Amino acid sequence: MPYPLFQIPQAAALTLVLAVACVGCKARELGANYADTQAATVDNTWVTAVESCWPAVAHQGYSTDTVKHYLADPLHFRAAFTAYASLGDNMLLTMVAAPVNNAPPTDTSVLAHSVMPILTRAQAITGNTNSAGREVGPDSFCAIQPGLPVGFR
Repeated sequence: MPYPLFQIPQAAALTLVLAVACVGCKARELGANYADTQAATVDNTWVTAVESCWPAVAHQGYSTDTVKHYLADPLHFRAAFTAYASLGDNMLLTMVAAPVNNAPPTDTSVLAHSVMPILTRAQAITGNTNSAGREVGPDSFCAIQPGLPVGFR
C-alpha cells in the first residue's frame, strides 16, 4: 500500500530533496543562470560564429549587444560552443575578448557523432553555412543547431 505524502520514510524524503537540489545544479551547468564573473568585452567574430552555429539566434532578432551579453558569461558560452565546454571560466573570459581565430583548437570529439552539418572555424566566422559538411576535421568548430542555446531567452 503506498505511503501517504506525510508518512514518507526519512530516507525517501532525503532522496527526493537531493534529487530536486541536483536539478538546479544541472540547470546552472547548462547556462540557465549567470556565472559570477563576466568578460569585459566580446569580439564581434564570436557573435557571427554563434549566429552561424545557431541560426535561430539571428532569426529571433537578437541584437549584437544581447548576444555579446550572453557570450560574456562562461555558462552561456559553453551552451553555445560545446566544443569549448571543458575550458575553465578564466580561459573562456580571456578567449571571448579576442577574435575566434585566436581561440585554441576545439575539442572535435564533441562533434564526432553529430547528425547536424558541421562548420569549420572559417565557415562559422564568415557565416558561410552553405558548404557545411558531415565530416569532422581538425578545424571543425561547431555543428549547426536548431533552436537557441540553453539559457538564451
